[in-house]
Amino acid sequence: MQQPLATLLAYPASEAADERLMGHRGGKLPPISVVILAAEKDMAGLDVCIRGVLARSLNPVELVQVVAQRLPARSFGDLDSRVVWFDERSCVPSSRDVREYLRGLGRDPSTASWYFQQLAKLQCFDVLPAGTPEHVLVVDADFVFLRDMAFVDGQGSSVLPYGYPLSWRLNTRVHRLPDHHTALEAAGRLIPGWLPVDAYSGMQHHMVFDRTILGGIIQRAQKAHGIPFWQAFLRTADPRKWTGASEYVLYRHFAARFFPERVRHRHVDAVDVIQAEGHGGFVLPEVAAAAEGSSLHAVGCHRFLHYAERLATMDYIPAGLRRTVCAEPTPLQLRLDGGLLAIGNAVPPLTLA
Repeated sequence: MQQPLATLLAYPASEAADERLMGHRGGKLPPISVVILAAEKDMAGLDVCIRGVLARSLNPVELVQVVAQRLPARSFGDLDSRVVWFDERSCVPSSRDVREYLRGLGRDPSTASWYFQQLAKLQCFDVLPAGTPEHVLVVDADFVFLRDMAFVDGQGSSVLPYGYPLSWRLNTRVHRLPDHHTALEAAGRLIPGWLPVDAYSGMQHHMVFDRTILGGIIQRAQKAHGIPFWQAFLRTADPRKWTGASEYVLYRHFAARFFPERVRHRHVDAVDVIQAEGHGGFVLPEVAAAAEGSSLHAVGCHRFLHYAERLATMDYIPAGLRRTVCAEPTPLQLRLDGGLLAIGNAVPPLTLA
């Protein structure tokens, strides 16, 4: 980083206010491809995620590529002919490559799956056929859109989510950059001149990737480090943290700083249920059903390995709040409303009015 984060002002990038970007089906918009990375734990709700994209994207969807270790139990081609499966073992790097590289660096290889999926997103054009559109909507498999949304506007600009604040202050829309944030520091090590543009992370379980912008990230990283991009990404991630880097933080702020004419930004009102991986708990179709009739744009239902450990090491959670949520790591619901963050327990029967 070129200067301490605390000295930077945190004014948000300009917001996308055009009504066509939320809920209006008028006008011609550019086509997109969609990439969804799905782990075994995501299979039960995958069709809900896919249906949400196909039903709610105002941009024509040419292809939905599901990247997973196995073909789902039933063919999603039956859902829509545009839905295809890509064997994640064909990705470069593979999860095994990531694991072996981390081990060679003397780092914990158990984080390989976390970094693999980030790298697969950042290199999403590599798994798509030739001639794919210039914009790819990457969606986490445990997230579903509930309202009509445009992801690329009529001028060809990507519409990116502000996402969660970089420092979790509750019940306020006034946010500032934290003194310390692992993902910011990792991105600054990876890309010379990279700096955050405002106090929002861009982390909200989806991102619109522009081929030109992604190419700029990869070229700058490889030039700076003299090694393949994926190796540079792993080398600059913080080895002390389970989440030692963030692809969404890296991309959104790089795009806003170096390609401001190619992106716009908006708040996506959503609820995310987070919980430990294991039996029981909530599933994505249940959370989506609980949001019926609400004003929410999207909902997510996420299961985390090492749930308590990850909560404890999330440095964007202030110390007092971290003590509260870690005292008993129960399922939580995180609600974003125009940049305002609220946190509560997720208990059945779930209602998201």
